[in-house]
Amino acid sequence: MNKFSSIVKQASILAVAGILVRIIGVLYRSPLTALIGDEGIGYYSTAYNIYALVLLISSYSIPTAISKLISEKLALGQYNNAHKILKCAFIYIIGIGGSAAILAFILAPYIVDEHAVLSLRILCPTIFLSGLLGVFRGYFQAHQTTVQTSVSQIIEQIFNAIVSVGAAYLFIQPYKAIGGTQLAAHGAAGSALGTGAGVLIGLVYMVIAFLRKKETEQSDHISYYEDDYKAIFQMILKIVTPIIIATCVYNVISTVDMYLYYFFAKTIHHIDSVTMHKMFGIYSGKYIVLTNVPVALASAMSTASIPAISTSWARADHKDTRSSIQRGIELTMVLLIPMAVGMAVLAKPIMTLLFPQKETIAIATNLLIFGSPAIVFYGLSTLTNGILQAIGEVNIPLKNAIIALIGHIILVLILMIITPLDIFALVIGNVIYALTVCILNAVHLRKILHYKERFRSTYLLPLAASFLMGVCVKLSYILINHLLHQYIIAMGLSTCIGIVVYFVIIVYFYNGKDTALGTLPVLNKFITPKRKVQL
Repeated sequence: MNKFSSIVKQASILAVAGILVRIIGVLYRSPLTALIGDEGIGYYSTAYNIYALVLLISSYSIPTAISKLISEKLALGQYNNAHKILKCAFIYIIGIGGSAAILAFILAPYIVDEHAVLSLRILCPTIFLSGLLGVFRGYFQAHQTTVQTSVSQIIEQIFNAIVSVGAAYLFIQPYKAIGGTQLAAHGAAGSALGTGAGVLIGLVYMVIAFLRKKETEQSDHISYYEDDYKAIFQMILKIVTPIIIATCVYNVISTVDMYLYYFFAKTIHHIDSVTMHKMFGIYSGKYIVLTNVPVALASAMSTASIPAISTSWARADHKDTRSSIQRGIELTMVLLIPMAVGMAVLAKPIMTLLFPQKETIAIATNLLIFGSPAIVFYGLSTLTNGILQAIGEVNIPLKNAIIALIGHIILVLILMIITPLDIFALVIGNVIYALTVCILNAVHLRKILHYKERFRSTYLLPLAASFLMGVCVKLSYILINHLLHQYIIAMGLSTCIGIVVYFVIIVYFYNGKDTALGTLPVLNKFITPKRKVQL
């Protein structure tokens, strides 16, 4: 339990940072959308999706790979090898990340709409900087500390928000009289500048943190086994390559959806370019941004669990590995399921508060309502991907993601061609894609680890508690809003009521059971395990 409590502690730090980062991201999108419109957000999202794809291919998975490799070497006492891995990772990023940034800059006019070219080119240097930042984050995560990663993420997003809005405001000034597409395109470019500024500041902080840690590290460790640089590079490539490909396939769905939607919206539904980019801007800049906020919990749990699971797996302690997996999944579901229900129930006031563009509130609200299950499925699939990578099965998430992606493409093609769902086809495909990955990952975890989920405590009880919570939240919101005619106050009060209701139900259901919830500081005084469950 102490070991898992440490994982929960590190995951909690990272989760708080991740949620805060995403909240800042949601909040600054509101004034940014007011400045450049949904069309501008559409151009920015177009450029950002390509940037994200190139980043995925070149260096996005570096933190996971470096964390896994260095943690294994530290567990075996091979400190020299751990430092060698760090050096090789920097060389890898300089070569691969730098080349990817230059290539994306050159090819920009050929891979995105002409009004998104400037935004993509401004984003290109960030590909290289993000790779360097990822190496430092992986290094600290391998030492089972997430503080530096969390602080760097918060600093990065704060500067991103400030510079994005400020630069967008400055970039649109020459075009305010003209308005239209030129204003939207240059505003999107200003927003792209903020992304790069945030990463640069985050990198500066991590360099300072690394130098401070290096000064305090013990230098008297003697390693009796040392790999040469060729072996380490082969090790990095062996781990990084399948993780990068798997992560790329897992996350390429946004880019695939973008091209599918643009193609069929234009050829089948005959939607004009401006409206098309506005609709995709609503989907990617409102729905996707909001649903990504709670998924930060699963990402944090995955990141924090990888070193511990890798260590127990390397020591052939399968019982401890299964225990950590069970508790991680259980805790993630207990937190994510009510968040998904809450977002669906309060979709309209949330959208009205954050994105008050009257002409798009109805569409954005319906996207969030129908797409809220993706929060749970993406959270679970993110966590199980990390678990499979931690136990060395790096190819399985890749295969599962490819299978799910093929099914997703077929489904979206059918929906776009034979139905009038338009942008809602992407939402349906998004939910089914994540669900498919969850199912396939669960099958392989059961096969490899002989791991059996506690279905009732992991899924059924949180779902039942969330349903009751959702009913209370909806009724209380309607009543309070009817009495006060203040939807913001009604949303706040009904959310508080929902939290209390869910808290009481969870304590009632889980008290006396051996669960992960007792490790949470908020619940450990209320939930006391009275029996142990064999895993």
